[in-house]
Amino acid sequence: MIDVYSPPGMERLQGKGRVATLGMFIIDHFEVTDQHGNLVSTEDEAIGGGGIFAMIAARQFLPSSHVGLLVDKGSDFPPRFTEDLEKLGKDMIWFRHRDGPTTRALNIYSGRKIGEGHQSFKYISPQLQIFPRDLIVDPSPFAKPLAPEWIHVVCGSPRMKLIVEELEALKRDTVNEGASPLRSQLVWEPLPFSCTPGESENLIWLASRIAIFSPNLLELQSILGISPVSSPTHSDAEIAAHAFLKLLTEKYPNVPAPAIVVRAGELGAFTLSPDWTGWVPAFWREEEQSQVVDVTGGGNSFLGGLLAGLLLSDGDIKAGDVFQPF
Repeated sequence: MIDVYSPPGMERLQGKGRVATLGMFIIDHFEVTDQHGNLVSTEDEAIGGGGIFAMIAARQFLPSSHVGLLVDKGSDFPPRFTEDLEKLGKDMIWFRHRDGPTTRALNIYSGRKIGEGHQSFKYISPQLQIFPRDLIVDPSPFAKPLAPEWIHVVCGSPRMKLIVEELEALKRDTVNEGASPLRSQLVWEPLPFSCTPGESENLIWLASRIAIFSPNLLELQSILGISPVSSPTHSDAEIAAHAFLKLLTEKYPNVPAPAIVVRAGELGAFTLSPDWTGWVPAFWREEEQSQVVDVTGGGNSFLGGLLAGLLLSDGDIKAGDVFQPF
């Protein structure tokens, strides 16, 4: 069993690739609601994007040599962000030049301060999406000596289809060229707009092509057309996970089932997989809620911990789950 309280020695990482993300680096801006109900822009400008949260979490357990974050750096990139990111380890970050501005987004809160109330989100500058080829093929510094083994993805189903198809094509090309097989596997958290009954067939197909499918409980219930309750229970998450798996195995009986990891907030996370099924508790207990400043990036960070655990344990989902809540 892995000692989760000690950093891994390099001997445990011999012959292993990295964990990496296809999440874009985003400069976050913020609006909050004043006492009169009007939206007010703050002067805050922050490092953001689901990928950065995931990789910072993975970095808690792995040396920078085994984490990969691609940052598309526009002409407006703040120097202090460069300094902050390089503190994580220079070999973890690839600053790739892009024409025009860095991707920026506006986070709008219904409360009086950042992190308070309902949050909405919109892009305010052009996106530059990342695909498997960007991480796995030269000139990516993450391509050698070994390509990333576990890749975090946060996106909707249309983009995920492109990602799955590109990675499968890269794996075929590698075999055809006589090179060592690519070991890269995908861990996907779907965006809410894709988590609808109308998208269920696409989601089931995509889940059948990847290693780990990780919606939160509300998203999974929405996919299945299950009405959520105000106070969900462990049983609700288990029922939803089993229902999704049943649909998948009926549709694709000859395909290995993915691990389904249901993120259920204060309940913890439920994993349903061919190798292990069980719960891991939430990190913060009810009496410690004052420690939580802002839940933004919580799900992304959770999966970054999982990726680190999977890399260290050679893909053991039970051992990997130990890392999630931290």
